[in-house]
This record gives sequence, structure tokens and C-alpha cells, in this order.
Amino acid sequence: MSVLTMMEAAKRNSIIHRLNPFTKGLFCICMIAAPIVTINPFVSIPILIILWLLALPAGLKDVFYPTMCKMYPVMLSFIIIIWPFFYPKGEIVLIDWAFIHITLDGIFYAVAQGLRIAVAITGCLFFVMTTEIVDVSTALGKALQRIGIGFTAPFMLTTSFKFLPEFMASYTTIKESFMTRGFQLDKGGFVQKLKNFIPLFIPLIDSSLNKSQNIASAMLLRAFGVTKQRTFYTQYGFRMADVLYILMSLGLLVFAIYGQQIHLGGFNLTL
Repeated sequence: MSVLTMMEAAKRNSIIHRLNPFTKGLFCICMIAAPIVTINPFVSIPILIILWLLALPAGLKDVFYPTMCKMYPVMLSFIIIIWPFFYPKGEIVLIDWAFIHITLDGIFYAVAQGLRIAVAITGCLFFVMTTEIVDVSTALGKALQRIGIGFTAPFMLTTSFKFLPEFMASYTTIKESFMTRGFQLDKGGFVQKLKNFIPLFIPLIDSSLNKSQNIASAMLLRAFGVTKQRTFYTQYGFRMADVLYILMSLGLLVFAIYGQQIHLGGFNLTL
């Protein structure tokens, strides 16, 4: 499932979806900062449990849980297999042959690394599932406008996300039309395959330019950019739910810092 498809499938009207975009943005930053602060698995596991439980009030159990169950095995298995080869420390040696040196501490460290990455990815995906790009753009546009910066940059962000699915759909259509005419895209070596794709980009660029011109014409007809100050249809306020969500986000980050300082669970492995 692509990110854009995931965002469409995760649209809800839950209490978390209705939060201020800046509140959810702070949550995402905290979920990125926490695994940077510590690698302790006794910190990562409770945070992951909380993230999984948040999917219930968000009404995302039909999208969030299947996505995570598909992603975790691939992501964690790759990290757990690779990391023990790069961890030289540890008294209990499991494999010591030629240049391969794997210790029990190395395996523990690999598991901790996997959980660490899982926290960051899970937190970011939860933010993506509960936050509309349009809401982020609107809230950012209002904030920038208050400090004297225009709203053009957030608008460009929203337009790029909306334009990407159409671009991919055009590419798929053009590719299939070439293949139905007997054009072999996979023929030859690597360099030849690259050359085979060149004819596809000519109609793709042409169609993309036509679509961008249509968007520009629509913007001109609506007098986009005539006034430096614009009004916004959607208003985002801070409610008690936002305060609680912010406190939870900061609490998880403080918990990560505290767990690192006291070596929670006796975990003190370092690279």
C-alpha cells in the first residue's frame, strides 16, 4: 500500500483526526526524537504499545494493524540479521569464524535497533494516517501569514501531493499503451533498458505540462495571489484534547530521556 493510498484509506472523523495539525506535528517530532535519544528496548516497547493503542480511539484498527503486521517482519528481520555482524563487543561469543564475529550482546543490540526504528516508523505512519496534507498546509499557511510570509509555499506542498497520483496514473497508462503495441521495455541489458524507457517520458512530460497549465489557468481565474493576506475556510483551535495529546507526546519523550539516563531494565549496550 502506497503512502497516498494509505492516507485515503485512513480518513476518519475521530477525536485524533480532529486535533490541531500542529499538535499532531509535535507528536510526530517526539516520536522521531525518542529513538534518537535512546536505543533502550525497555523504552521502545512501552512506546510501541501506546502507539498501537492509539489506533483504537483513532478508528484505524482496520488499516493501521494490518499495515504494521506486514511491515514489521520485513523491517525487523533485516535489521536483526544485519546488525550482529557490526557489533564487536560482548563476552558470550556465538560465532567466531574468519571475519564473522557474532556475540549474544550483538543480537540484543540488533533487537534494540529494530525496536528503535519501529518506534520512529510507527509514529510517523500514525501521523500520516491521522493528518490530512490539506490541514497541514492550511495551518502552516496561516502561521506563516501571521509572521509576514506568504501562503504560496504550503500551497505548493499540497499541490505536489495532489499532482503525484495523477502523474503516476499517466505513467501507468502510457506504459501499458506502449506494451500493447509490442514495445519491449525489459529487452536488453541495463543500459538498453534505460534507453527503452526514454520514449515513455516524451508523452509523460507533455501530459504533465498540460495538467500544470490547466492548474495555472484555474488559479488565475480564481485570482490566486492578488492579495497578500487571504482568509481560510477551516479554523484550527486548541482544545483540551490537544493539550492532553501534547502532554502525552512530551511525556513519552521525557520517558525516553529518563530511561536512557537510568539505563532502564539494566540495558547499557553501546556501539
